[in-house]
Amino acid sequence: MDNYKNRTMKSITTLFILAILTSCNFQKSSEKKEDIDTELLSDKENNSQSDLGNLVSTIQIGVKANKEQLQDFENGIVPWISIENPEAEISQLIEAESIIVPDSEITLLIDYPLNKPAEFVLKSAGKGFTKKQLILEISKKYHEIYKEEESTAVTKTLPMEKRGSLINRNETDGKYGVWGHDIGDLDLSAIDVYRSENGKITISLGVES
Repeated sequence: MDNYKNRTMKSITTLFILAILTSCNFQKSSEKKEDIDTELLSDKENNSQSDLGNLVSTIQIGVKANKEQLQDFENGIVPWISIENPEAEISQLIEAESIIVPDSEITLLIDYPLNKPAEFVLKSAGKGFTKKQLILEISKKYHEIYKEEESTAVTKTLPMEKRGSLINRNETDGKYGVWGHDIGDLDLSAIDVYRSENGKITISLGVES
């Protein structure tokens, strides 16, 4: 089943999984390559939203539905974008060039589906970060995490053909401790922006799986 069909199934079964979203399916936790300077920070296992500061804003992700997608999204908006391959839908992204974080330096927190959350510093040479810019950077960091997880894990990811009745990705024991989902399962639905007392900006992610 391709990625689109997987995401279509999510929309069909939403009513059935609302009761368990808080347990595993929704977790909180960024345009030009030369404009972004990134630096990996140390892992922090005990990050919580309360530690991030005050919630400044929540940016919802919306993609204009194409003809095929309109069958499942009658309002014309797909409320998420692929983390594995956002480039395939980035031209459909609503308000792609709008500045959603007007700061030149922010911290990206990624904690799902990771046992050991990761933080990255993102720097923009412009007047902040656009929605498109952040989405592409988030995708890049997720790819780096999954690649490094595989290279540092003793317990490797089982190929799909060897999973048998196991639908989800097995838990691995690499640097981040990825569990439950391949990167292709993940869609970005929201970005939360926090500001701490000292002015530090941290973004946390709403990820659908």
